[in-house]
Amino acid sequence: MPLMTPSSILPDDTALYRQVDIKTGVFDYADLAELVSAVCSRILDSDPALVADIAAGRAKRQALTPLIQKFAKEESHRAGVFMVDLQEQIMDFLFGYGLLQPYIDDESVSDIDGTGPDEFSIKTDGQRRPLAIAFPDEKSYDIFCRLAIIRNGGIINENDSHCRVADERYRLRINVTVPPRSVNRTSISIRKHRLKAYRFPDLERLGMLDGELVSLLTYLAGSRFSVLFCGKGGAGKTTLLRAFIQAMPEMERVLIAESDTELYPDKPYCLVQRIHKPNEGGRPVQLRDLIADGLTMSLDSYVIGEIVGSEALEFMRAAFSGHRCLATTHAGSAMDALERLVTLGRSAPGGESEGLMRRMLAHGIHYLVFLSDFQVKEVDRVVPCRKGENEYEIVPVWRPIQNPKSDLTDDQHDGPLVPGPGRPDVHF
Repeated sequence: MPLMTPSSILPDDTALYRQVDIKTGVFDYADLAELVSAVCSRILDSDPALVADIAAGRAKRQALTPLIQKFAKEESHRAGVFMVDLQEQIMDFLFGYGLLQPYIDDESVSDIDGTGPDEFSIKTDGQRRPLAIAFPDEKSYDIFCRLAIIRNGGIINENDSHCRVADERYRLRINVTVPPRSVNRTSISIRKHRLKAYRFPDLERLGMLDGELVSLLTYLAGSRFSVLFCGKGGAGKTTLLRAFIQAMPEMERVLIAESDTELYPDKPYCLVQRIHKPNEGGRPVQLRDLIADGLTMSLDSYVIGEIVGSEALEFMRAAFSGHRCLATTHAGSAMDALERLVTLGRSAPGGESEGLMRRMLAHGIHYLVFLSDFQVKEVDRVVPCRKGENEYEIVPVWRPIQNPKSDLTDDQHDGPLVPGPGRPDVHF
């Protein structure tokens, strides 16, 4: 009879899973993490829709138990011994954020980005820094990224190699790109939105605003002026727009239209609507459809989460129809933001002439707020140009003070930013 050595006196890595398959001579899994990763991978290949249904609350977690047991036994000869721990860790892996969970829960973190299993960074208060975490290997990292998409109702594979979804439980916008679109390896970008929106005083403490800007933006929020917030990605546009919404009159009836849920208003009397994507089944609904349909809803104001396409034309039409309109868009400057809207509007079906779009901007958009690196850099007024009704001018209203008052040039404004005595050619 061969000598049998009890697992209790073997090295830990051998005692757990490292066992030779008698038929194939191949070693079994060395640790639980590898087995969890392998089983999760097979579950995603076998039934990703079930994972999405459980994450959305349409099915119970127990529905996964047969799959876990089946795949675990096929992957490891000793899986049955550790099945309770295995099932618990698989559930945590499938429906949580694992290594990233502490940063998901940290309200000070606004962005989490990964370009590899050991290449992560986070952003807090507009500043990016490296994150000292690492997934065990490339495979577990890739599975984690795909899971973040699948359990939130997205599709990610070789044919659909990029997907953006929203996790409304944690208020996240998640982008994942996999090969072949991602040349080297999978990447993930997570934008977080606070469970409780900042208010203007909070943003003043964080350095986004100063006292004058708080007064100006508070006045604009209580007015009927349309405002466009612009800047590059991650500049703080959505953060400031959320605070702006909170400062608006309570009884103002607002339609918030978004591609992915990001604004989460705490203000009452808000209609929050989201587009319906083709992969979600049924008739697709685009952002421009939401804006156009809103014209029949007795609205006071529109809020467009982000203008990125042909919805720019419907936004201009709504602003030109007398509604107060607020939105964000990507741009390198305030002037560029208006030019970008015109460019995007050209792509809309049944579009308007460029001259008419410029006229709509001149008379429909009143203020531009440009941000960079989580700070407001300029506030401008849009006024119709005296040279022609289809043109507009940008009049500076606020700039950060960089020099003592004695060094101000003639074109710099030093005076009240709310109604009252001040520069005569700036009207609120």
